[in-house]
Amino acid sequence: MKQPWSTALAAGALAGALGLAFAAPGKVSKGQAPPDFTGSALDGRKVTLSDYRGKNPVLLSFYADFCAPCRREFPHLKELDEKLGPQGLKIVAVSLDEDRDTAAGIPKQSGVKFPVIFDPRNTIAEKYGVQVLPHTVLIDREGKVHTVIVGVDLEELDRAANQVVK
Repeated sequence: MKQPWSTALAAGALAGALGLAFAAPGKVSKGQAPPDFTGSALDGRKVTLSDYRGKNPVLLSFYADFCAPCRREFPHLKELDEKLGPQGLKIVAVSLDEDRDTAAGIPKQSGVKFPVIFDPRNTIAEKYGVQVLPHTVLIDREGKVHTVIVGVDLEELDRAANQVVK
């Protein structure tokens, strides 16, 4: 059974691909502390966002299997992980898919090593006001939002990721 937000996110994914964005309650903004969360990764480990505060910049990426732009972005996330991971960047993906097998599809195809949190009830995504996929939040070492990218913009993603690791 499809969850009600699946249709909205699918429409949002299309809007994101077209460069459109929706205002969202709970939306995070540059300079503020993002909402903390603890989630279960597909490999079974627990991931808590605040564990990185003061230590590592974080690239938080929300995606779903039905999102074609997310499929384009994921291999790029792998490249960023390989390039900027040694400089401290931590990438955490959050899947909004309804089952674990589907959630694991894109990460498995891309061969990523970073944690992928399974969020089928959209709990984490709601805290961040996610309405368009992909939705990416870059967080600096101090734990403040540096950049929010709605939709796919690989140039902006590269620029912001390079800035947060400095």
